[in-house]
Amino acid sequence: MLIFYGIVCLISFILLIVYFIIDKKREKWLMCVFISVLVCNTGYFMLSISRNLNLALISNSIAYIGNIFLPFFMLMLILEICNIKHSKILTYSLLAVGLVMIFITTSGGYLPIYYKEVTLQVIEGGALLIKDYGVLHSLYYVYLFGYMIAMISIIIYAIIKKKITSKMHAIFLSIIVLGNILVWFIEQFIENHFEFLCISYIINEGLLLFLYEMLREYEFIKVNKKDENIITNVDMSVLDLTNKLSEEQVALVFTNWQALNILTNREKEILKHILLGQRRKEIAVNLYLSESAVRKYTTSIFRKLEVNNRTELCKKAKKAI
Repeated sequence: MLIFYGIVCLISFILLIVYFIIDKKREKWLMCVFISVLVCNTGYFMLSISRNLNLALISNSIAYIGNIFLPFFMLMLILEICNIKHSKILTYSLLAVGLVMIFITTSGGYLPIYYKEVTLQVIEGGALLIKDYGVLHSLYYVYLFGYMIAMISIIIYAIIKKKITSKMHAIFLSIIVLGNILVWFIEQFIENHFEFLCISYIINEGLLLFLYEMLREYEFIKVNKKDENIITNVDMSVLDLTNKLSEEQVALVFTNWQALNILTNREKEILKHILLGQRRKEIAVNLYLSESAVRKYTTSIFRKLEVNNRTELCKKAKKAI
């Protein structure tokens, strides 16, 4: 068991490194998911090698910190993937609830509210906490169940309202959420000395990386038929023109040009490279996108800023300086 937790922890660390290599943009919620999994699995590993109760309780608390914040980060990530806007109040409220849950779940050994009593036992070479649950232990189940219902509801809503990028992305998200629910329920009814959720987390990280790669190749902004007819007349060869701005000018454009607020973060990235005079192929390489994806983002930028080519875009941008 000890070796197995060690391997899982090592894989979590490797996947986090892989994420940093792949995601140059640093999507904050996706990054937080990977960090939470590493924190959780590190706690499990530390617990398995603990030989005194105090260290075991600290390790258990570390694992709970990862487990508490993971569903919060997953929910935020799903909202982002499904293109569903939400207020900052919701984010801060859920964060506050998470902090309260951390206080409750890490109170073991100090307050009898989550564990009435807890002892340490070594089984099959690995340490295990033997717990007598307290009155507030059921709140943890309510917390997890609430997040699971929320995530499923958001995915269903996004599918019905056609907010999600594609059916394939919806399937991947559903597998990730439902997979965790299934593993969690199995653990509740089968007596075991191993946290199978840590394996589920590893699998989900792989699926999220794959999903992220799919999303990077897909245009998030869906253009209606009228806009498509206009965009088809845009000469995409304008990306090869020599019109460009300096980095100082681009910085002023992004500060002064209020119209840029309607662009997505990815579109702003593309726009910056266009204004700096980079060609489509260069932009694709720098942002780890395909040229076709850059083309789609560019057409969306031209449409939103009401220009037909890069020459007009640069002229309009200079007026904002």
